[in-house]
Amino acid sequence: MRYLLLYGAFILVFGLAACDQAPTSAPVTATLAPASTHTPAATNSPPERKATATLTPVPVIEVDTETLSGLKVTFWHAWSGPAGEAIQSLLEAFNAENEYGILVESPYQGNYNDLYDQIDAAIQAGDPPSLAVGYSYQIQEWDASQGIVADLAPYVNDPQWGLSPTQQADFNPTFWGQEVINGKRTGFPAQRSAQLIFYNTTWASELGFDVPPGTPVEFKQQACSAAQANRSDADPNNDGTGGWVVNTSPSAVLSWIYAFGGQVIDPQGDGYRFNTPQTEAALTYLKELNDAGCAWQSADDYPDEEFAARRALFVTGSLSDLSFQRTAFERAGNPDRWTVLAFPSPQKQPVIDVYGPSFVLFEATEEEKLAAWLVVKWLTSPENQARLIAASGTYPIRSSTLDHLEEYAARHPQWSAALQLLPFAQGEPGYTSWSVVRWVVSEVGTQVFRYYFTADRIPATLELMDETAAELHARSGE
Repeated sequence: MRYLLLYGAFILVFGLAACDQAPTSAPVTATLAPASTHTPAATNSPPERKATATLTPVPVIEVDTETLSGLKVTFWHAWSGPAGEAIQSLLEAFNAENEYGILVESPYQGNYNDLYDQIDAAIQAGDPPSLAVGYSYQIQEWDASQGIVADLAPYVNDPQWGLSPTQQADFNPTFWGQEVINGKRTGFPAQRSAQLIFYNTTWASELGFDVPPGTPVEFKQQACSAAQANRSDADPNNDGTGGWVVNTSPSAVLSWIYAFGGQVIDPQGDGYRFNTPQTEAALTYLKELNDAGCAWQSADDYPDEEFAARRALFVTGSLSDLSFQRTAFERAGNPDRWTVLAFPSPQKQPVIDVYGPSFVLFEATEEEKLAAWLVVKWLTSPENQARLIAASGTYPIRSSTLDHLEEYAARHPQWSAALQLLPFAQGEPGYTSWSVVRWVVSEVGTQVFRYYFTADRIPATLELMDETAAELHARSGE
């Protein structure tokens, strides 16, 4: 909440600029699709602050196993639907099977915003849960302001209770280091999703494209061809559609910046840096794509139906959206083949932005923290994690989980295609301030597609981004 006035001032600057330059005719409303994620977006720790997963000598955790019997672990989460059912089933199995007699209570806390508010209130009241899930920027805020987040490193590395070097190496390296800040492991990967490009291969082939676009130039060529096809057909209702459906969620805009080689963490020090040639090139490209009539703005937050009806050759979505998109094709009776792509790069070095919640332990007695860690360790075992993935459609956080997902992969070709993109994964900043700065990124993306915005304003916009992000970061106390 303490950032809202500054963020509001940032929006006001854009509004005043629009009033100065906008014609008096009625504006064209830009309806923007927020992160086409039926889950929120999330985080990666700043590279210059990231610790490695190398084992270091740590004290042995000395807890008598008999003292764990009957201990209650309160676990707060935001999983609902099939994923919520899966996590509840897993926890019931843990309660029945764990050899220590530990009992887990897992009341559902609403969505991730609700969960954050509930945890924040519990911390203020001095009664946080034993275990929770949260995004990196949330966890860092709890740790920075309250110092109540437990360091998981001693538990991860403990020779009796932790994970062996081989087990640690089994975790995806991008996910593994995301919550290690200044040597302290404040989180442990629970679930990861990604922003992807959904691509109709059948329609593309009919348009004369047998190879997915690998560069922004190729992406624009195919998007413009689809837009032209819809303008030229006999259906006037699809005029103005056909290319890429605009998405200016934080993760979508960040993905385009990454694809053009941009990095938003300041390489010279702490904080952010948006005013770079790469970010300018990314925003200029999106502006040109829009001006050419090859991108359009849907009234629907989730353009599943648009994609299934050939009103878009490309849409942006998350791993969690795949099941909704499959349903949309079935509902439309559309037999088209479709797949998922990384964001195209000028250097043909594709990128996907990965994000997701992590487990966090709060300070308590040694016995209570160990009990909570044992729940985390059990939930992230390959066979148990496979059950959660089969219900949620997200990425496996460790390689051996795939051994339990062969049948799932065979039945979900788009998910299998997304697996091939994992080597191109990049995470988001792990700063506390990212909770607000990410919406500055989104707002800039929104402005690029406004009718009054011109390409010559991009450099000044990037300067304003840097100034706003620096102030927000300074106010976070990092």
